[in-house]
Amino acid sequence: MPELPEVETVVRGLSYLKGKKLRSLTVFDPRVWFESPLKPKELENLSLREVARRGKYILFRFQKNLTLIQHLRMTGKMLDSQSKIIPEHIRDEIGKGKQGLQIRARFSFSGSEILFYDTRRFGTLTLVSDESDYFSKKKIAPDPFHQPTEAFLCFKSGLHKSKKPIKTALLDQSIVAGVGNIYADEALHLMGIHPKKPAEQIKNSKKLWQEIISLLERSIVSGGSSIRNYVNASGESGTYAQNHLVYGKTGTPCTHCQRSISRLLLGGRATHFCPACQAI
Repeated sequence: MPELPEVETVVRGLSYLKGKKLRSLTVFDPRVWFESPLKPKELENLSLREVARRGKYILFRFQKNLTLIQHLRMTGKMLDSQSKIIPEHIRDEIGKGKQGLQIRARFSFSGSEILFYDTRRFGTLTLVSDESDYFSKKKIAPDPFHQPTEAFLCFKSGLHKSKKPIKTALLDQSIVAGVGNIYADEALHLMGIHPKKPAEQIKNSKKLWQEIISLLERSIVSGGSSIRNYVNASGESGTYAQNHLVYGKTGTPCTHCQRSISRLLLGGRATHFCPACQAI
């Protein structure tokens, strides 16, 4: 699933749409329209004021204070309708049968046509008139970059109250928005913290927070991490994966101590760490 750096890269790639009028939003897969009584046609002929992000969510802010909130989930991509990333046989079958529903929606802007291409069909679109209320009900923490002070206080308080393993706590979007499996593993390794250590026992939450922010910033500069499916809005892969120290490195030597990187499951999620550098 794309995490904060990958979503931020997509948002930046779609920023050219700002100011364009959305002629129509055609939804081919009814499952994509999620938790919203509002209909796609309510966006017709409205200008896009901003493409933004909160955690792992993309925000399309339109006139009339309407926001279309998109969650890409595992395989979602926002691509130009002619992108070579989209197989021709899929493009030819838009809206027809299960395979055709991999093109889940079409955004027809003035001068641009964008397709929401999602092979696993887990991504969602939700139209809301109150952004703050939506994220409050979802219990999504403040954004680390757009609301840094509030986000850190939420993080510090969340860790202090949590008896969960620290790796599990870092994946809790009510504690820190935007961090997923990749950057949780990497941050804990850089801090020398075992992923099973109870979150409430983390003594220097500020240092861990700073390490997370620095890690996310470096990944954004590299266009994010492409592991399996992620590409940006231009269909290009991110390059930060080449800097990963533990994520996906099971059995390879730790770059610090040469001990083999280990893998365990926490809350059903694969977790990578160095048993020497991150002793329990």
